[in-house]
Amino acid sequence: MKPGSTLYADGAGRYAYVNAGFSWPAFFLGPLWAIAKRRWWWLLPMLCLDVMLSACAELADIQGREAALLLASSAQLSYLLLRGWYGNRWLEASLMRQGYVRVA
Repeated sequence: MKPGSTLYADGAGRYAYVNAGFSWPAFFLGPLWAIAKRRWWWLLPMLCLDVMLSACAELADIQGREAALLLASSAQLSYLLLRGWYGNRWLEASLMRQGYVRVA
């Protein structure tokens, strides 16, 4: 077993590792990470938030409003950090809802 990770198994003999701590793939890749982890219910909200935050930043940039651009950029960074901090926790919760149990 990998150090710093938890192994989960379900009744069908499938296994999944979940790393502890910050999720760099969730931070950088977001919706692609959700596809890779087969978490389809996360894909749509992640895509919507990515598009919405990018559109807000682009609109603020086009209009030349520095304060709005700073606010939109701060919101984007906060969202990226949120994905990184909670990505592995969301993955654990999703696996447990699907019937996976922690293997000692």
